[in-house]
Amino acid sequence: MIHEGQLEVFDLTLIAKAPVFIGSGKSYVKKEYVFLTPRFARVSCDEVMLLDETKFFHLLLERKLEDKYIQFMLGAQTDLYRFLTAECCLSLNDIRAVSRYSIAAADALDAEHSLKEINAFVRGADGRVYVPGSSVKGALRTAILTDWILSDNSPHSAFGDTRKGFPEGTYLHTLKLKKDRNGAVLDDAVNSILRGLSISDSLPVSDTCMILAGKIDADPDGQTHRINLCRECIRPGTALHFKLTLDQSVLHQKITAEGLMRSIRTFDSFYAKAYLRHFTAPHHAAEVSYDNTLFLGGGVGFFSKTLTYPYLGEKDGLQAAINELNRSFRKHRHEEDRADGISPRTTKYALYEGELYPYGLCEVKLS
Repeated sequence: MIHEGQLEVFDLTLIAKAPVFIGSGKSYVKKEYVFLTPRFARVSCDEVMLLDETKFFHLLLERKLEDKYIQFMLGAQTDLYRFLTAECCLSLNDIRAVSRYSIAAADALDAEHSLKEINAFVRGADGRVYVPGSSVKGALRTAILTDWILSDNSPHSAFGDTRKGFPEGTYLHTLKLKKDRNGAVLDDAVNSILRGLSISDSLPVSDTCMILAGKIDADPDGQTHRINLCRECIRPGTALHFKLTLDQSVLHQKITAEGLMRSIRTFDSFYAKAYLRHFTAPHHAAEVSYDNTLFLGGGVGFFSKTLTYPYLGEKDGLQAAINELNRSFRKHRHEEDRADGISPRTTKYALYEGELYPYGLCEVKLS
């Protein structure tokens, strides 16, 4: 930790205990990536290769293959590797020469059945993977508020229509930087105490630390359902490095490094008590620890990104969650969640090396 006046700068390390996905909003359809398997190519494991569009089209023009490629894109065939090698007579080295990067396909794809659209991870202007600091701050915000809410002994009123949002201003909007014309402090994000907490983007993540992961939902009884989804994810075991800065001229010790770690542990304990206890671990679930952990990124589920349950309690939180999910997903019959005592009634897993991991789980270290 470094002191610079009122600033405290820490090394924040997140160790991925499960596949982590933060989407860029971009996706690759089946005809846009090359899927390689040891059966058909000289590779040691299933691999996906993403092509550099400019280099690829230059190659097509040089080899006078543009008409064939147009026919491929308009036709029923979807295997780009077979098309390029069998019909265009390109070698694997030719294809690699026009690729941007390759990542391990892991358990996510199977050419013998159906290739899937791949949701891409966020990348910088240099093409390298990174984790935005804003994503980590969002996860910390949930942990901080969970801790503060559970420590607050005053009664919590039901906030009814959850589309109006959780009343976070009571806890966060405590600065007096913005007032109305009568001098009253506004319930406005400008007044948020979290202005004093900042997190850098992570150091770049190597493509060798990336995998593809599918999505599997598990019921309370441990029954699993594979979802037709494929995501570009950070591999379990990868360390992600950030700088966390606390500006005590804003925070006045209300948020400290020790307090952050306490909030994370409080969230972990509440997650186990109010959510995990309703579920039987599915077959092939990986053994993971939920101590000093945050859920980061996409696919982690409703409970990890909302404050309904800590604010309202398990009984009223269940009803509020059912109401909200019924509005958003009318066909999913979330009123049936009441029988299971938890809503939503599924946990979110990623399949990696034959085991199921809870999406986005990261161990937190602060020094």
